[in-house]
Amino acid sequence: MLASERHQLILKLLDERGSLRTADLAAELAVTDETVRRDFQALAEAHQLTRTHGGATSLSGRPKLQSFTERRAIRVDEKRAIASAALKLIEPGMTYAFDSSTTAFELVLMLPDLPYRVVTNAYAVMDHLIRMDHMELVFTGGKYQPKSQTFVGSDSGAALRRHKINVAFVSCVGMDVNRGASESFEEQAGFKEVLVDLAEEVVLLVDSKKLNQRAEYFFAETRSITKVITDKAADPVILDELRNEGCEITLA
Repeated sequence: MLASERHQLILKLLDERGSLRTADLAAELAVTDETVRRDFQALAEAHQLTRTHGGATSLSGRPKLQSFTERRAIRVDEKRAIASAALKLIEPGMTYAFDSSTTAFELVLMLPDLPYRVVTNAYAVMDHLIRMDHMELVFTGGKYQPKSQTFVGSDSGAALRRHKINVAFVSCVGMDVNRGASESFEEQAGFKEVLVDLAEEVVLLVDSKKLNQRAEYFFAETRSITKVITDKAADPVILDELRNEGCEITLA
């Protein structure tokens, strides 16, 4: 890979993640730590990132807030594999909740038309499931947030509290073992916090690139997550740490 190609990729990853560690990126790109340091230095001199001890951050220090449409095009194969593994948990007679994540939406696209209830605040989930004949669809309502294509606010939380939720399927921007799952949108984090608190089981659908990452707003402690479904590229050390916190791990 040419240096110019690496630079473009580094800036793309910083948009997605907000920060990068030198050693992790070197392993991901199959280059030396020194090569990554030179790349960081060149981009810093061009005022395209900020150098930090052991890595670099985007100029804002935060991930770019990506729209639902943008997120749907990222790591599609991993999301579909995770969704396929989660599909095995679906059975009739239960109430399931889905957040507005694109990974959860991949699971929604696979759902069979069976007699169970789905509760959601996501427009895409509602738009797809409204065609089902046998399942019952409950939409929480609230204030529409165009970028994430969701409805949020006090009305959404109040609607959630009226239902017994057997299993909540959620994702996140970052999953840190010590702090838990986090989101980039504050109102989304608020909705998910209520959902996690109410659900009997919480299934986190998260690709391996989000592990050991943190976003702006935390919504779930690690111990409140029942199962984590991720892809086979996940770091075994992080997976062991999650197991020690009581999370059941499934690799897709």
